[in-house]
Amino acid sequence: MKRFVTRWAALALALVLALGLIPAAAADSPFTDVTDRQTAQDVEVLRMLGAIDGVTATSFNPTGTLTRAQFCKIAVEVLGQGDRVGAYENYTIFPDVKSGHWASGYVNLAVRGENKFISGYSDGTFKPNNMVTFGQAVTILMRLLGYTDEDVGAVWPEGYLDAAARIGLTDGVKLSGSDAVTRAQAAHLFVNLLNADLKEGGSFLNKIGTPHEDVVMLNANTTTGDGSPAVLTTGDPEPVPVAGKTGSASLSGRKGTLVTNSAGKVLTFVPSSTGASHDVTVSSADTGTITASTGTRFTVTADTVTYYKGEQKTWGDVVPFIRTGALATVYVGTSGKVEYVFIGESTSEDAVIVSANGSTAGFELLTDRTDYKLYKNGETVTAAALKQYDVATYSSANNTVYVSDNRLTGYYADVYPNTSDPLRIEIACIEGEFDVLPSARDSLSKYKLGQTVTLLLTYDNRVAGASTSSSLRGNSVGYVESLSGGEATVKMLNGLTAKGKTSSADSMAGQLVTVSTTGKDRLSLSRLSSKGVSGSFDVAARTVGSTPLAGNVTIYEKAGNSKMQAVSLSDLPAVTISSDKVLYARRNYADKVDVLVLENATGNLFTYGRVTVGETPAGSWDGETFYNKTVSVEYGSGKTTKEYLCAAFSKDGQWGGIVPTADDQKVAAYVVLDQLKNVPVSAWRSDKLVQFDGVAYTVSENVVCYNKTTGRWFDSLGEALVFADRADLYVDANHVVRGVEVQ
Repeated sequence: MKRFVTRWAALALALVLALGLIPAAAADSPFTDVTDRQTAQDVEVLRMLGAIDGVTATSFNPTGTLTRAQFCKIAVEVLGQGDRVGAYENYTIFPDVKSGHWASGYVNLAVRGENKFISGYSDGTFKPNNMVTFGQAVTILMRLLGYTDEDVGAVWPEGYLDAAARIGLTDGVKLSGSDAVTRAQAAHLFVNLLNADLKEGGSFLNKIGTPHEDVVMLNANTTTGDGSPAVLTTGDPEPVPVAGKTGSASLSGRKGTLVTNSAGKVLTFVPSSTGASHDVTVSSADTGTITASTGTRFTVTADTVTYYKGEQKTWGDVVPFIRTGALATVYVGTSGKVEYVFIGESTSEDAVIVSANGSTAGFELLTDRTDYKLYKNGETVTAAALKQYDVATYSSANNTVYVSDNRLTGYYADVYPNTSDPLRIEIACIEGEFDVLPSARDSLSKYKLGQTVTLLLTYDNRVAGASTSSSLRGNSVGYVESLSGGEATVKMLNGLTAKGKTSSADSMAGQLVTVSTTGKDRLSLSRLSSKGVSGSFDVAARTVGSTPLAGNVTIYEKAGNSKMQAVSLSDLPAVTISSDKVLYARRNYADKVDVLVLENATGNLFTYGRVTVGETPAGSWDGETFYNKTVSVEYGSGKTTKEYLCAAFSKDGQWGGIVPTADDQKVAAYVVLDQLKNVPVSAWRSDKLVQFDGVAYTVSENVVCYNKTTGRWFDSLGEALVFADRADLYVDANHVVRGVEVQ
C-alpha cells in the first residue's frame, strides 16, 4: 500500500503551499498548544491508537523532546503490543533499566520480542533518559519495516537516513542525524510509518489490524446507540465502535485508511498522504465553483460528491443550503480535480438560546466537552460575542458550536400536526417548511395560527424559539430579485426565499430590503439605504474606512439602476475602492461590515461585444419623424435580447458593453472599450495576462473573440490566437481585456 506522494503530486502541493492557496485553519485539537493542522492530525492518529497522549489533559508540548525510553514505548504501542509489556517487566537486561523501571517492559520487549528493533550501547547500558536523536529514531522505524544494516550500508546513521528518505519515511521532517526529535516531529514520523510499505511488501498497517482504504471520515467523535465511543465514516451508514479513544475534529472530512481489529472495532484512522485537503471558509458558491474567503477558487460540478450532515449527497443537492461563512473541506486528488466536499454543518437535534450577553449557560446540554470552538457569522469567536437570543447548535463532526443571530418575523400560516405539538410550521410567503426543534415547541404551542411571530432560527433555518413580543423583531435581509405589478420575489441572505404581494414601488426591484410577512400573502419590504459605514474600501486590508469586514460578509455590486449581483473578494481588484463607490455598508453585532454594496467595482456586470446601432421612432412633428438611437450587443454565441435606448455608440461594430436597468427596460450603464491595435501574440504571457507597451492587462474569464474577416465568433481564446499572429484587443478602464478581434 504505497501511499507516499508521487514526485509530480509533491511538486503540485509544494506550489500550492508556496502560493498560499491553502488557508490557515484552526487545528481543532483537544490540546490548546497544538495550532498546526498537520500536527493535530498526526497526534490524533496516534492518540486513537493509544500510542501517545498529552502531557496534561489540555497540553501536548509539541516542541518538547523525547527520550530513548519514551520513543521505545510509542513504537511498542504503535505495533499494538502494549498488552504484552507485562511479560517483559520482571527481569533486567540493562543495568540502567532494572526491573521496576517504568520503561523496563517496553525496553525489554523491544530488545528481545519478535519485532526486535533496538539495542543498547557497547558498554552494556541503554541510557533510557538520553534524548533520542533523529538517526536513532529513523533506524528504529526502518527496522520496524524490516530493513537491516545489510540493506542500507555500513555507514550509520547516513545509510538509514538515505534509505528512509527514498521510501518517504522522513517526508515532512528535515533534521540531521544528531538532532533532537520533538514530540510533534516524532508523531509525524510514526504516521509516515503507518502509511509505509514493509520491505518485503504489503502495508505496515496489516501488522496491526485490517486496513480499509479510501474511507472518508465524516465524524471522528460520535457514539453508538448505547453511548459508547464510535466514529462515522463513508464505509458504514451506522457509527462504527472504537476500540480505544475517538478522534478529534482534525480528522473529520479527511480521506484515508480506517484500521480495525479482529472484533471490527476501530483502532485508528490514517489520513492519506496523497492529495490535499483544503479547510476553507466559503465566500461564495454556485453549481460550478466554490470560492474561499482567501480568494482561492475550486471548480466543482453538480455531481461532485458532497458530505453534508453526515450523509453523502451531490454538490447540486447541497449548494442551495451553502451560505457565506460556511466551513468546508475541499479534497483535491493528485489529478488536480476536486474529488469531494465535506461540509461541517451543525447536526445537533436541539438548540440552546443564549440567555444573556456573553453567556454559555446551557451549552452543556449540547455537548459534554469544554474544548469546543465557537463559530458565529463566519468567524471563530469567544463567548464575549454571544448576544441574548442568539441560537446555539453543536456539531460533533468538527467540535464546533454554531451560533446564529438569524431571526424572522412573519405570519404564522400553518402547522403539523397541530398547534399544541408543532413539529413543522409554515410562515406565509416564505417558501418551504420550518422544522421545529424541541427547544421551541413549548413557546410555539402558546401561539395560534394567524398571529405574527418572530422565529429564532439556527444557522440552517430550524426553529429554536419563538416570540410575539414587539421588542424582539426579525432581522432578515434580502435582495429583491423581481418586483412587478405588486408581486415580489426576495432572495434572503439566510438562504430563504420570500414571494408575495407588496405595496412597495416597482423601483425597489434590485434593492436590498428588510423582510417580514404581514398576512397570508403579504410581504413588508423596507429598503436599506442609509450607509452605516463611511470611507473607502481597502480590498487587501478587508476594511471599509477603519471598519473590518465580517467573516461572512456578503458583497454586491451594481451599475446605476441595474440589478445587484453577488461578487466575491477574489473578483475585486486588489486596490482601494473609493468611498463614492461604496453605496451601502451594514455593521453587524460586532461592528463589522457584513453587507456591502459597491458601484461597478469589477466591470463584470456588463455584456461585452460588438455593438449594433439601430433606431426607434421617438415621435413626429410637422410631418417629420424623429428617432432615438438604440443598441444591442453581439457577444459570440448570443446577443442581448433587446435593443436598448442608448446614444453612446456611433457606429455598428464598435466594441463596448451595456448593463440593463433592474426592470430590463433601459440601459443602466454603458462602457466604450479602448482599442489596442496590432498586439502581437508574443505579448501574451499567458491566457490571463498580456504585456503591451509597458502596461500589464489581465484577461477576463469571459473574454469574447471575433474574426472580422469571416464574421464569425471563436469558441475559445486559443482558437483566435492561433488564427493570426496579431490581434486588436478591447479593454476597459481597469485594464481588463474584454474582447479580441483578428482578421
